[in-house]
Amino acid sequence: MPTIKKILLLSVALFIYAAAHAQIEVAKLSSKGFSPFGFGGFLNFSIPVTDNSAAVVEAGVYIFSKDDYHMAVAPVLGGYRQFFGQDDFGFYAEPVAGYTFGGTDIQKLDANGNALYKADGSQVDQSVKGPIGGVGFGYLFEPSGSVQFNISLRAEHVFVGAGNPSLSIIALRISHGFTFGHRHG
Repeated sequence: MPTIKKILLLSVALFIYAAAHAQIEVAKLSSKGFSPFGFGGFLNFSIPVTDNSAAVVEAGVYIFSKDDYHMAVAPVLGGYRQFFGQDDFGFYAEPVAGYTFGGTDIQKLDANGNALYKADGSQVDQSVKGPIGGVGFGYLFEPSGSVQFNISLRAEHVFVGAGNPSLSIIALRISHGFTFGHRHG
């Protein structure tokens, strides 16, 4: 991966981490021939729909590295958070869908396993962009003043296509909850 791409991806990751007020995640990626642990940051906003559900909008980034290979994916998601109780805190399920952007320095192979090259002789990298779907299960703690913490486990799948291996991501997430219009009282 060219140095400018690495610097850009690191800058985006640090910006999102700083802007997200310590919303972090540890993730495990599974893709054909590449299965590292990584880290990420995200912004997840929820807008109440009922007393125990909310629409969700999220943007984030994952960074994975193993040996001399690197991958960064940036999903943009929409979803729905349904709490299992009568309040807007406690245990919940959160299905999400959207699109993932990203880049990698892992060389793409043809159907016979041969490395692919561009006309100029440089390698063709695998694509890591495409539609994404997933589901998360978590616990949103009851607010204490203006602070509300969240812990969750999410599984996501990126449908890459065009001869590129699909990506599966499992992430453990810890965050400070951003919500609009708490309905306590």
